[in-house]
Amino acid sequence: MTIRDALLLRNATATLSFGEVSLRRPSAADVIEASEVSTKTPERIYAHLVWRHLLDETGKAAFDSLERVLECDGMRVLEIGRAAERLYAEGRD
Repeated sequence: MTIRDALLLRNATATLSFGEVSLRRPSAADVIEASEVSTKTPERIYAHLVWRHLLDETGKAAFDSLERVLECDGMRVLEIGRAAERLYAEGRD
């Protein structure tokens, strides 16, 4: 990752326990929305991050709603959500 990749919102790849996933980098609007979600419904923040950031093999959003994410395996949602969460901290160091 470079700061340029983060600023240009280039998609990222994360290697997880079950394979690689593609993630959309967060915009300023995503940061605000995630902050609101974590305040109002903190138990759903990782599902929200998966919904907003996980991409399918064509580069489009993998899920069309939060409800669809909530139907998935919780451990995978947690792992993908944590990978998406790390993108929010890029460039802080």
